[in-house]
Amino acid sequence: MTRILFADDDAPVLEGLRTRLYRQSSRWDMVFVDSAAGAIAELDRAAVDVIVTDMRMPAMDGAQLLQTVSERWPDVVRIVLSGYAEREQVLRLVPVAHQYLSKPCDAQRLVSIIEKCVALRALLPNGELRARVGRLRALPTMAGVLSRLQARMACESLDVQETAAIVASDPMTAAKVLQLANSAFFRLARSGANIDQAVAYIGVAALRSVLASPAVFLSWPDEGPMREVDFGRLQAHSHAMAAGALALAGAAPWADEALLAGLLHNIGYWVLALESPRELAAAVAAAAQERIPLHVAETRVMGASHAQVGAYLLGIWGLPPAVVEAVAHHHDPAALAQPQLGPLAALALARALLPSEECEAFAGGLVRDSKVDASYLSSLQAPLDWPEATRRISQMLDSQEAAA
Repeated sequence: MTRILFADDDAPVLEGLRTRLYRQSSRWDMVFVDSAAGAIAELDRAAVDVIVTDMRMPAMDGAQLLQTVSERWPDVVRIVLSGYAEREQVLRLVPVAHQYLSKPCDAQRLVSIIEKCVALRALLPNGELRARVGRLRALPTMAGVLSRLQARMACESLDVQETAAIVASDPMTAAKVLQLANSAFFRLARSGANIDQAVAYIGVAALRSVLASPAVFLSWPDEGPMREVDFGRLQAHSHAMAAGALALAGAAPWADEALLAGLLHNIGYWVLALESPRELAAAVAAAAQERIPLHVAETRVMGASHAQVGAYLLGIWGLPPAVVEAVAHHHDPAALAQPQLGPLAALALARALLPSEECEAFAGGLVRDSKVDASYLSSLQAPLDWPEATRRISQMLDSQEAAA
């Protein structure tokens, strides 16, 4: 049974949680403790899937508790449920908390978030890989991105669109900024996939604080953590997929999610390069030797692909479900029932229609992955056919060439 641990030193709050969540007792084994020490004792006693903790507790506060959890039990999803704390306290939480919910929190919202986090374990069943994702704290940004952002933050007048463009230039930075906006780290959570809106909503002061914290952001090594991967090329491929997915989405209400899915669909490679470089290198070698797609080799070597790893990270960070779904299934979109065109389909079509190939970012002459075709598009309730999809991609490429 799923085991959820709640920690809060306020007895009425704990009792309120117990009462409001009573209906979940048939599905969850819920444990309520009044201190961080009690939480650690419960974690020592039996496995926990999700921990939900207050920030302000005596002796050991929520940030210290979650830091301990991230070190000793990194596969546990870590959620803060608290009133607003001082910015210095929040900055201590950002590296170790996956999501931050503000008090008071509607019971159904809390249940929904926990359910989504628990469901992600099925997406990435390999416990060791979940633990490696859970250990992530500071996120290295691609060369020059962090310095450009810090220089932008130093300006008296901040142009949100210019700042958002720098954020969007790097998948890891974009994912972290959206995590902050989709959780209540600095303000009430605002669910969304639009990077411009996320930057504006977080605010200049909070963004400056985060960017100045080496516990949250570091510069990506000049050579990258793996010689087998050209992360500059991989980044360029992500930008191409984002632009293509957006062109196919057109004016659809999910256009922001399609763009974000394209930008983040390969973020799992960054995670694996940081946390599992030997295994990823072995998968690259196996893919080259056996002439099989890299994601297939990854599953053989590690028990999961970069797509699953990336989707799991984005999911526990609270990013929109449609984005998580697209990232998870972009190599095999037809395996997921889709009645109509959406972010996943737009990303899959962009991968089929654009010349950019992610395999070109890897050493060893990897084979190209299989792509969807016109029959896939015709199976959807889509407002465009294959010729129209091709036209939109061509128009987007022409516009980019003219602007260069």
